[in-house]
Amino acid sequence: MATTTHLLIIIIFTITMTTSSTSLPSLTMEQNQIATKIIDAMISSGSFEDWSGAFLNSNDEINGPVLTSTLFLPKTSVEGINATSSLVVSYHIVPQWLDFSNISLMKPFSRIPTLLSGNFIVVTNNSASGFTLDGVLISEPDLFVSPSIVIHRMASPFNFSRYGRCDL
Repeated sequence: MATTTHLLIIIIFTITMTTSSTSLPSLTMEQNQIATKIIDAMISSGSFEDWSGAFLNSNDEINGPVLTSTLFLPKTSVEGINATSSLVVSYHIVPQWLDFSNISLMKPFSRIPTLLSGNFIVVTNNSASGFTLDGVLISEPDLFVSPSIVIHRMASPFNFSRYGRCDL
């Protein structure tokens, strides 16, 4: 009886976890190397304004392997969120191709895994008039779209310490 109860709890937990967040694809060694190169380039760029150039130059579809990914590019800075922090950079990159039509189908409180291990971006409002992730407005959806890369402009940077943890 106890074994059946434990099995039922495990099944319910697995179903809950699977339906409440998008699964993070496992990164290969090559993908991890590309992700590290991207993060380093974005940190070196020094500001949110320069992130997109660094992201595209280090994830070049023409000259080498790419990490299929989505960048959430902040439009402005916010005091206390540093554009040169590897944690901040990693949290703004999702290792999946997510154009706005894909994101807009997500339900509120859906979680999107980021390159910051164990941290998720949360869909906080999915209305057409004010779609937000982590409480931040997507001000320019699909700013850049290619077969393997998407960039969305956000009104401000995400604060991963507020929404990002998987235990929330």
